[in-house]
Amino acid sequence: MSDGALFSTDKVTTEARYQWHLWVADVLDLATAALVGWAALRALEHERTPVAMLVAILLAWLAVSAVGGIWGRTLWRQLLGVRLVRMGRAPGVPRALARALTTPVDLLITPVLQRRPLDTWLGVHAEPVTAGASARLKGMGAQLPWLGLIAGAVWLLVTPTRAEMLKYLGRTLTGWHCCHGTRDVTWECKTSLSRAVREAHGDREDVRKVVADCPVAKERSGTP
Repeated sequence: MSDGALFSTDKVTTEARYQWHLWVADVLDLATAALVGWAALRALEHERTPVAMLVAILLAWLAVSAVGGIWGRTLWRQLLGVRLVRMGRAPGVPRALARALTTPVDLLITPVLQRRPLDTWLGVHAEPVTAGASARLKGMGAQLPWLGLIAGAVWLLVTPTRAEMLKYLGRTLTGWHCCHGTRDVTWECKTSLSRAVREAHGDREDVRKVVADCPVAKERSGTP
């Protein structure tokens, strides 16, 4: 056996060379799903119990995986220069949904085994996207919806829910100062007042009561 054959790495070029790119992308995709799931609960004004959080994150993860299965790419895969393929093509939704269930396990065992056995079992692996930074950036155009989704999720996380607004303006000392304009305006004060003003003319009695007891919100909403 020649030295060339002994030390050849041609056999694992695709599966091994880019498995860590895909590993990092999967971790970031899972984090994105957690962010989106949490934000969705806030948008729905749903109580954030552990079970509700788990269900929301799972649904978001399945959605992220399904979209990634259609195109073989997600925002983070594109940034890391890889796409998920099966026999040279995107794996498709059914296989991507199956992979959504196996990926958390693969993420845990890959650092130990230095390979992804469950991906191998599903017949999927990472391959590089078009080489070159400029080509990779051009491919980001199709990923803009992901950026919009992440930006929207972050906005929902930093904007108070109705329950948080009611508690802040109606039952806290800092909220009292916010309502009476006796302290510098903070982000929490500004966003809580904005939400109270938007909902002042709605059919929620609890919001109307808080606005009636909050001079700044009452003046801005034009309520008598």
